[in-house]
Amino acid sequence: MSDEILFGRNDCSALVITCSDFRFKTAERVFGESSTLRDDYDLIARPGGIRSLVAPRNKAAGESMEEEIRLLWNVHGFSRLLMVNHMSCRAYDDLTAREDERTLHRTHLLAAGALIERRFEGITPEPYLVGLVDGALQVQRLSATTS
Repeated sequence: MSDEILFGRNDCSALVITCSDFRFKTAERVFGESSTLRDDYDLIARPGGIRSLVAPRNKAAGESMEEEIRLLWNVHGFSRLLMVNHMSCRAYDDLTAREDERTLHRTHLLAAGALIERRFEGITPEPYLVGLVDGALQVQRLSATTS
């Protein structure tokens, strides 16, 4: 690897925040590559994905998530933040019953997007949810008007 590859660029297009769950890595990788992000994004992978921003298990979890976003933004200047939660997330077991899981993820993703817009001028949040569609894992973008 040449120094040019390592030091030739200082910024990237996006930050992706996702859950650290191993079961969804292939779907996330395919999603990243199909979203024109191949080798052009920073990654934060934590249990529960975006949960630490809107319903942290403790104060430190929320503060450290926001600090990671700020540090990466200051260093790499991305303008997009892709927030990818997934169904059947065990980090959400204490917050939801299976029947309202999709609603809670949607609520958290949209709330996290609003928080990002307030605290980080120039970053466009994009909420996504991974789940089974016709027997295959798919990443679907959420909007404020659709579920």
